[in-house]
Amino acid sequence: MSRNHPLKEPVAFITRPQVARLPKKRRGSHMSKNNRKTNQSLIALIGDLKEQSRSTGSALWRDVALRLEASRSNWAEPNLSRLSRHASSEEMVLVPGKLLGSGEVEGKPSVAAYSVSSGARTKIEGAGGRVLTIRELMKENPEGKGVRILG
Repeated sequence: MSRNHPLKEPVAFITRPQVARLPKKRRGSHMSKNNRKTNQSLIALIGDLKEQSRSTGSALWRDVALRLEASRSNWAEPNLSRLSRHASSEEMVLVPGKLLGSGEVEGKPSVAAYSVSSGARTKIEGAGGRVLTIRELMKENPEGKGVRILG
Protein backbone atom coordinates (compact mmCIF):
# COMPACT_ATOMS: atom_id res chain seq x y z
CA MET A 1 0.00 0.00 0.00
CA SER A 2 1.42 3.35 -1.02
CA ARG A 3 1.53 6.05 1.66
CA ASN A 4 1.41 8.89 -0.88
CA HIS A 5 -2.00 8.03 -2.32
CA PRO A 6 -4.79 9.75 -0.27
CA LEU A 7 -7.52 7.17 -1.04
CA LYS A 8 -5.50 4.25 0.33
CA GLU A 9 -5.27 5.79 3.82
CA PRO A 10 -7.87 4.84 6.44
CA VAL A 11 -10.60 7.46 6.51
CA ALA A 12 -12.05 6.81 9.96
CA PHE A 13 -11.73 4.42 12.85
CA ILE A 14 -14.64 2.53 14.38
CA THR A 15 -15.05 3.20 18.05
CA ARG A 16 -16.04 0.56 20.62
CA PRO A 17 -19.71 1.75 20.88
CA GLN A 18 -20.01 1.59 17.10
CA VAL A 19 -18.67 -1.98 17.10
CA ALA A 20 -21.31 -2.95 19.70
CA ARG A 21 -24.07 -1.68 17.36
CA LEU A 22 -22.89 -3.78 14.39
CA PRO A 23 -25.12 -6.79 13.68
CA LYS A 24 -23.79 -9.97 15.22
CA LYS A 25 -23.08 -12.96 13.02
CA ARG A 26 -25.47 -15.79 13.79
CA ARG A 27 -24.30 -19.36 13.79
CA GLY A 28 -25.96 -22.73 14.03
CA SER A 29 -29.03 -22.81 16.21
CA HIS A 30 -30.97 -19.89 14.68
CA MET A 31 -31.82 -21.97 11.61
CA SER A 32 -34.71 -24.38 11.77
CA LYS A 33 -34.53 -27.64 9.84
CA ASN A 34 -37.19 -26.58 7.31
CA ASN A 35 -35.07 -23.69 6.01
CA ARG A 36 -32.52 -26.09 4.54
CA LYS A 37 -34.86 -27.58 1.93
CA THR A 38 -36.03 -25.57 -1.07
CA ASN A 39 -38.15 -28.20 -2.87
CA GLN A 40 -41.70 -27.20 -1.88
CA SER A 41 -43.24 -30.61 -2.66
CA LEU A 42 -40.62 -32.31 -0.46
CA ILE A 43 -41.27 -29.84 2.37
CA ALA A 44 -45.01 -30.51 2.06
CA LEU A 45 -44.44 -34.29 2.09
CA ILE A 46 -42.26 -34.06 5.23
CA GLY A 47 -44.96 -31.98 6.95
CA ASP A 48 -47.69 -34.46 5.93
CA LEU A 49 -45.60 -37.40 7.19
CA LYS A 50 -45.14 -35.71 10.57
CA GLU A 51 -48.85 -34.89 10.76
CA GLN A 52 -49.75 -38.51 9.90
CA SER A 53 -47.39 -39.69 12.64
CA ARG A 54 -49.02 -37.40 15.20
CA SER A 55 -52.58 -38.34 14.23
CA THR A 56 -52.06 -42.14 14.08
CA GLY A 57 -49.27 -42.52 16.61
CA SER A 58 -47.24 -44.47 14.06
CA ALA A 59 -43.48 -44.05 14.44
CA LEU A 60 -42.91 -45.19 10.83
CA TRP A 61 -44.01 -41.90 9.27
CA ARG A 62 -41.95 -39.83 11.73
CA ASP A 63 -38.87 -41.93 10.95
CA VAL A 64 -39.34 -41.48 7.19
CA ALA A 65 -39.86 -37.71 7.64
CA LEU A 66 -36.63 -37.39 9.62
CA ARG A 67 -34.73 -39.39 6.99
CA LEU A 68 -36.07 -37.13 4.20
CA GLU A 69 -35.14 -34.01 6.21
CA ALA A 70 -31.49 -35.10 6.20
CA SER A 71 -29.08 -34.05 3.50
CA ARG A 72 -29.88 -35.65 0.16
CA SER A 73 -26.36 -37.08 0.01
CA ASN A 74 -27.33 -39.19 3.05
CA TRP A 75 -30.55 -40.54 1.50
CA ALA A 76 -30.88 -44.24 0.77
CA GLU A 77 -30.20 -45.34 -2.82
CA PRO A 78 -30.62 -49.13 -2.80
CA ASN A 79 -30.55 -51.24 -5.95
CA LEU A 80 -33.11 -53.88 -6.92
CA SER A 81 -30.64 -56.60 -5.94
CA ARG A 82 -30.69 -55.28 -2.35
CA LEU A 83 -34.49 -55.13 -2.46
CA SER A 84 -34.62 -58.79 -3.51
CA ARG A 85 -32.13 -59.80 -0.79
CA HIS A 86 -33.83 -58.09 2.14
CA ALA A 87 -37.56 -58.23 1.38
CA SER A 88 -39.95 -61.11 0.86
CA SER A 89 -41.93 -61.27 -2.38
CA GLU A 90 -45.31 -60.05 -1.07
CA GLU A 91 -44.00 -57.52 1.45
CA MET A 92 -44.51 -53.73 1.21
CA VAL A 93 -41.13 -51.97 1.14
CA LEU A 94 -40.58 -48.23 1.66
CA VAL A 95 -37.43 -46.52 0.37
CA PRO A 96 -36.86 -43.03 1.84
CA GLY A 97 -34.77 -41.98 -1.14
CA LYS A 98 -34.28 -43.27 -4.67
CA LEU A 99 -34.62 -46.88 -5.79
CA LEU A 100 -32.10 -47.71 -8.51
CA GLY A 101 -32.46 -50.34 -11.24
CA SER A 102 -29.29 -52.44 -10.99
CA GLY A 103 -29.99 -56.12 -10.36
CA GLU A 104 -32.93 -58.44 -10.85
CA VAL A 105 -36.34 -58.54 -9.18
CA GLU A 106 -37.48 -61.67 -7.35
CA GLY A 107 -41.17 -62.15 -6.61
CA LYS A 108 -43.80 -59.43 -6.90
CA PRO A 109 -42.59 -56.63 -4.64
CA SER A 110 -44.71 -53.63 -3.72
CA VAL A 111 -42.39 -50.65 -3.37
CA ALA A 112 -43.04 -47.09 -2.21
CA ALA A 113 -40.20 -44.61 -2.71
CA TYR A 114 -39.62 -40.89 -2.93
CA SER A 115 -38.07 -41.48 -6.34
CA VAL A 116 -37.66 -44.54 -8.59
CA SER A 117 -35.38 -44.81 -11.61
CA SER A 118 -37.05 -45.70 -14.89
CA GLY A 119 -35.15 -49.00 -15.10
CA ALA A 120 -36.28 -50.04 -11.61
CA ARG A 121 -39.90 -49.10 -12.38
CA THR A 122 -39.87 -51.15 -15.60
CA LYS A 123 -38.38 -54.22 -13.91
CA ILE A 124 -40.77 -54.14 -10.91
CA GLU A 125 -43.88 -53.65 -13.03
CA GLY A 126 -42.65 -56.32 -15.48
CA ALA A 127 -42.40 -58.80 -12.59
CA GLY A 128 -45.99 -58.01 -11.54
CA GLY A 129 -45.10 -55.73 -8.62
CA ARG A 130 -46.41 -52.27 -7.73
CA VAL A 131 -44.56 -48.96 -7.53
CA LEU A 132 -46.10 -46.24 -5.31
CA THR A 133 -45.12 -42.85 -4.04
CA ILE A 134 -44.70 -42.37 -0.30
CA ARG A 135 -47.84 -40.21 -0.26
CA GLU A 136 -49.90 -42.97 -1.96
CA LEU A 137 -48.67 -45.52 0.60
CA MET A 138 -49.55 -43.14 3.43
CA LYS A 139 -53.14 -42.88 2.10
CA GLU A 140 -53.44 -46.67 1.56
CA ASN A 141 -51.91 -47.66 4.89
CA PRO A 142 -52.31 -44.79 7.40
CA GLU A 143 -51.11 -46.88 10.35
CA GLY A 144 -47.99 -48.05 8.50
CA LYS A 145 -48.56 -51.70 9.45
CA GLY A 146 -46.49 -54.34 7.70
CA VAL A 147 -44.16 -51.87 5.97
CA ARG A 148 -40.41 -52.49 5.91
CA ILE A 149 -38.02 -49.57 5.47
CA LEU A 150 -35.12 -50.32 3.15
CA GLY A 151 -32.20 -47.98 3.33
